Amino acid sequence: MVCNGICHNYKTTKRINRCQYADNQKRCQRCSIFINWDGLWCPCCNHQLRSRPRNSKAKQNFLKKFIPEITHGL
Repeated sequence: MVCNGICHNYKTTKRINRCQYADNQKRCQRCSIFINWDGLWCPCCNHQLRSRPRNSKAKQNFLKKFIPEITHGL
């Protein structure tokens, strides 16, 4: 399926010097946008959303934010 444009209602804006994945935003590869959506699948094209970064620098920043929270609870 192709993008039907429904996801543009959930489109987010990027904050400067912030990882969008760390702000709980997800990316649809088919629609090529970041959206605020609680589900695992895109609301318009039913493609699985990416919730973690692929870029190595972005992965490091993402893990730096979440590792202290995980180890603090133990």
